[in-house]
Parts: sequence; C-alpha cells; structure tokens
Amino acid sequence: MAFYKVIFSGLAVIGSEEEARLLEGLQKKFNLTPGRAESLLQRVPIVVKKGISKEEAEKYQKAFKEIGGRVKIEEEIPLNQELTREYEPKPRPEAKPEPEGKAYRQAIVTCPQCGFEQPETDECAKCGIIISKYVQYQEMARSVEGQVREISKEEYPPWESGEGFLRAFFQTVKESLFSPTRFFKKISFCEGYWPPLIYGLITGIIGNGCAIFWFWLFMARLIPLDRLPFQYSLSILQMIIPLPFQQAFAIFIGSAILHLCLIIVRGNHNGYKTTFRAVSYSYSAYLFGVIPFIGLVIGGIYTFILTIIGVREGHGISTGRALSAVLLPLIVIFMLIFVAILFVMMFFGSAGFLGGVRA
Repeated sequence: MAFYKVIFSGLAVIGSEEEARLLEGLQKKFNLTPGRAESLLQRVPIVVKKGISKEEAEKYQKAFKEIGGRVKIEEEIPLNQELTREYEPKPRPEAKPEPEGKAYRQAIVTCPQCGFEQPETDECAKCGIIISKYVQYQEMARSVEGQVREISKEEYPPWESGEGFLRAFFQTVKESLFSPTRFFKKISFCEGYWPPLIYGLITGIIGNGCAIFWFWLFMARLIPLDRLPFQYSLSILQMIIPLPFQQAFAIFIGSAILHLCLIIVRGNHNGYKTTFRAVSYSYSAYLFGVIPFIGLVIGGIYTFILTIIGVREGHGISTGRALSAVLLPLIVIFMLIFVAILFVMMFFGSAGFLGGVRA
C-alpha cells in the first residue's frame, strides 16, 4: 500500500489579508496557538503529515485550501530505500593493527531502525541507512506531529460528512438539538450554502407542515366541513404547496437581517456564510411541530435559542453580543409600533377626536 505526505507551502495568494485569514484558519481548524501558527507559516515548506493514505492527504489539502493555504501531496518513498539511494555506501577503511601493549576499546552504536549493535559509524552495516539522516527525519516528524490534528468526520456537521442520507439527517438533528454548543462550533469550518439550506428546508417543511395539519384537524372537528363556503381540503393544499418557497425566503431574509445586526453589534467575525449556516441548522427546532398544537410554540422558542448559540459559536463572540444581535430586529419592530401608536394618538388628539363631547 502506498503512503503519502502533505507538504505545506504557505499562502495560495500573497497579501496581508490572506495571511491573516490563513493564520486564523490554522488556529481554529488545527487547534494551534497563535505562536505555533506563525511558526508553521514561517518554516514553509514543511511536512505537516506523513504516512497516510491518499484520501486522508486529500482531506488535508481541502482543509488548507479552505483557509487560503497551498499544499502539495507527494508519495512517500520507504525510508531505508530513500536513505540508501541518497547515500551510497562508502568503502570501509582497512583496520590497522593495534600497537602491542595498548588496550583499545571502540565505541558501540545501535542502529535506530533495526537495532543492530556495531562499532561507531554513521552507516548501519545491517540495513544500510545513514544513522544521522534517520535521526534528523525522526526529529522533524516529532516537531510537526501533534501540531496538526487529524481531519476526521467529526470536524464537519454530520449532514456534510458524506454519510448516508437518513443516518446523517438524524445524527444532525440529535447533535443540533441536544449538543448545540459542540455542534455549532463546526459550522464555520465548512464552505457552501446548499447543504445547510436543504437541511433547513427539510426540517422547516416537516415541522411547519405538521403544525398546519394539526390545525386543519382541529378546525375540521370544530366546524362541520359541509357548512364551509369552500373546499377545506383545497385550502390546506394551498397552505402546504408554497411552504418550501416560504421557508427558503425566511432563511435567506432572516440570515441577511441577522447578519446586518451582527455587523451593527460588531459580532461579524466569519462572514455571512457562517450566519446563514447558523440560521439554517437552527431550523432543527421546528421539528417539534410534530407535537400537536404546542409543538410549533416550543419549536419557535427553541429555534430562537439555537440561533443565539449558533451565531455565538460560529462567529466566536460572547453570549451577550449574540443575544443583542438576535433581539435587535424585535427591538426595532417594537419601537416602530410604539412610535406608530404614539403618532396616531397625537393625530387624533390634535383633531379633537379624543377631547370628549363638548356641552
């Protein structure tokens, strides 16, 4: 089986903004401290992972590409083959007879690869490697290994991990509803709008569709259908058919408004994409709509909570700032309603409608 190594070569595009984005991505995606991230960038080109399959190497390549890094994948040559090919065996000098009367004891060295003990030398007489070069390789591997975490499916939301549809869907529902803090930390690492949008549409349609159905059953029991001036079955279809378009519109517009509020409160750290993904995956809470009558109320409240957690973890901001961004549209709406009511009262008061009946 062939093994591969991943070589980090630095920035894909030269620029101060690109460098800042790359350093921030190295810290978040690979759990590095700021000092280690800068050290890794200054030491390029550097091998960040070796002895892995081609599929794993391509995952590293994708991860670095997402944060603006440039890497290349090379097939590894077995160490003993590479070292013996690079360093041809040198002819051993003939042993000189030791002077009589003098005891001489030569130093012994153990080969770090095969463990063969031999007189001190830089070339193993058994496996043929150059010992100093082998030790250098080991030190380089130890200096880099552990700085970069393995990229696994746990780095991504289950919905985007490439698993089966039903398994990925139910796993995403489980994590987003019952482990939201850990789940929403993953959303800023991924790219794209389609996967979260599709997930939000599925959960929103299921939850809101069930709520409409329960309301339809309630009205059918409350009011005899033969007394209604229209076909009741037709009216429920008219509410369900446009539901996908309404959900998509709500996700896009809600994300845009929320992101504008994040900009106002200075909570926009990872761009509109992260806000969109947080809103889409928070629609998991609408699945509570399958519970008759009270499900949609529970789902609406929990969606509000998940949205706060989503923008907090996705953008890496405080709970207070995330709460301010989510509440800001409601505060503006209530203020506009209050101003409108005040304006109407002032208008009717000035017109004499509130002055009572004069004698």
